Amino acid sequence: MNIPKKYKNQLAVLKNVLRNPKNKSFFVAGHHKPDGDTVGGSLAVYSLLRRLKKDVFLCNYDSIPEFLKFLPFSEKIKSVRKTDKKFDAAIILECSELSRFGNIINPQTQSKITINIDHHVFQRDWADINWADPSSSSVSEMIYYLFKFLKLPLTKREAISLYTGIVTDTHNFTNANTNFQSHAIAAELIDMGVEPSFVEKEVYKTKSLNALRLLSLALKNIKPDRTGKIAYTNITNSVLRETKATPEDTEEIVNYPGMLPGVLVWMLFKETNLRNSVKVSFRSVKNVDVNKVARIFSGGGHKNASGCTVEGTMKNVIAKVVKTVQKELKK
Repeated sequence: MNIPKKYKNQLAVLKNVLRNPKNKSFFVAGHHKPDGDTVGGSLAVYSLLRRLKKDVFLCNYDSIPEFLKFLPFSEKIKSVRKTDKKFDAAIILECSELSRFGNIINPQTQSKITINIDHHVFQRDWADINWADPSSSSVSEMIYYLFKFLKLPLTKREAISLYTGIVTDTHNFTNANTNFQSHAIAAELIDMGVEPSFVEKEVYKTKSLNALRLLSLALKNIKPDRTGKIAYTNITNSVLRETKATPEDTEEIVNYPGMLPGVLVWMLFKETNLRNSVKVSFRSVKNVDVNKVARIFSGGGHKNASGCTVEGTMKNVIAKVVKTVQKELKK
């Protein structure tokens, strides 16, 4: 794939930072509760920097999910809440807001240069270098071009990480953020030795018994609204305890309410560890912007995949959010 012209200025700036021999130590992190794109992108950046002979502090606020531990170098990601170390540069992925990576460091005081790489719609320019592209399917797709610009041929291990990032953020190339580039880059990564069936098995087709029990209860809870255009399910902390499932076992459940015919917006409501606090995950068909709804509740994300956290009981939050989505669909 040729490098898009719109990327070249930013990539030239990044190249100067990464190739500068004075910049020896790098901090690399993605958003807390990391997904496939954050982990895959972070691991590819880690490998790139190591090939450039840099010292890399690779971390995340939370532990990475079990289903991503098959990725090369995944054991290098430290679960860290805070560090006092100082760095020549900090690269932070998929954090439209600085707080999204858990404030493991204060980039302004602990790093000489801060780099923000993101593909979310709602983006604040909080870093020294901000490379954001909402039209990209994933941050992994963007990092692919960083390798190209630096003229570093991808290794098979890097290709697996980037492929996993693209696959998970496009949900197997079916989400509305999937584009021509997603498929073309994936084709190149496959040509480098990535086995799609292997990644598919590890990411989507390996579930614990507890996770399957959780899914069965979530499926029983699926409800459409009176219009038939909205559907949702919910997971309480008591259900998590009952099934002995983990929070990461909930990741793909949001997709099931969307399988009902005629549904335009579907959601997963999930209790958090805080009292009267519910996390809401939104998905929608291509022409419906759920990012607008998420932002009403101080959340954000993509046009067709967003999220927020709302205070209140499960019952009250469901009623409030469904009513808001109904209003948006009428516009």
